[in-house]
Formats: sequence, structure tokens, C-alpha cells
Amino acid sequence: MSDKSFFAHAREYADFQATEAVRAGSNSPSVRGADWRTATVTAENGDGTVDADGIEDIRCMETYSQPAVGDVIAITQSSNGNWLAWGRTATVDPDWTPLTLAAGYTNPGHGYTASYLREGRRIWMRGRIGPTSGTIPDGDTLATIPAAIRPGVAAAWAVARDAAIMPAVCRLEITAAGVLRTFQSTNLPAWVALDGITYTI
Repeated sequence: MSDKSFFAHAREYADFQATEAVRAGSNSPSVRGADWRTATVTAENGDGTVDADGIEDIRCMETYSQPAVGDVIAITQSSNGNWLAWGRTATVDPDWTPLTLAAGYTNPGHGYTASYLREGRRIWMRGRIGPTSGTIPDGDTLATIPAAIRPGVAAAWAVARDAAIMPAVCRLEITAAGVLRTFQSTNLPAWVALDGITYTI
């Protein structure tokens, strides 16, 4: 082998080693230091951690207490390689989505239109529902909640109603199948309010 050939191979090898060192350093937090990025949650592990973009067991901050698959989150990595999820990023301003009411029901002419707002796994509701005429029969279906925002089990609340009786409240329930209905066997309500209803999915 000529001296020229030897030195050419030596330079190629040195260049290769330098390239590999840069690549290894770019992937090693101990070299590059702490870092942060965004990632999409692929699993919620139930122990305060999530998986995202192939990274497992990312510890959630207290401010990110309701993670959900599909969330786009900000994550950070310490210099020793541990990952931490700061929380969910906002892709659009949250907005209220009107509920589709059952036949014979509408807004009674006051209060918000019956609607819901989703924030991660948290659902909020607001608005008022009344019959197109008369009063709300006991146990009648007012609406069917979309499958994506139904509580996992039946849930019930005491909600405001018209002031025909005092206290002006009645029972409102969402079943596991998403049926929204009221229960009031006497002094039937002319309308009920969803304001203040909230739950997690």
C-alpha cells in the first residue's frame, strides 16, 4: 500500500469517526444537555405516565392530570435521560359544540343553547332545554350524548329548572349509553339547565 493510499484511508476513517461522534452526541442527552419537544400521546398508563412517539413512561406534571391518547403535548428530557410531560398544547381555541336534542325539545328562549366543551378528558356542559310545548315528562329523553364524550358509567346531577316549585331543582342523568334525561314525578319542569355539569371521560 502506498503512503498516499494509507493517508487517504486514514482521513476517510477519521471523517467517519467524526460523523459518528456528532450523530451519537445529537442523540445523547448527556452530551447535548436538557431538551424539549412536542409529541403525540399513544398510551395513558394509569400510573401518572404516558407513552408518546415511541418514548415510554413519560412522567406527567401535576398540571397534566387528565392525559388522553391523541393529545399533542410538550415534553422535556433531563441530562440523565428522564422524560417529563409539561402538558397539552392548544392547537385551536376550544369552542362549544351544540347538542342534538331529541324530537320535541329546543332552547326555551333563554339561557345558552344546550352545548358541550371538551378540554382533553374533561367535558363541560351549559345551556337550557325545554319541550316545544307543555312540560318535560318524567324520564323522557332530552338528547343522546355523542359516543366520544359519554361518561363511562351512568352519572347524575341536581340541576336548575323553572321556579314552579321550590327548591327549583330536579335530577338529570346521563346513562352509560349516552341518554340525557330528567326525573321529576310531580310538578314537571318546563325547562332544565345543563349549566355546571362537568365530568371526565
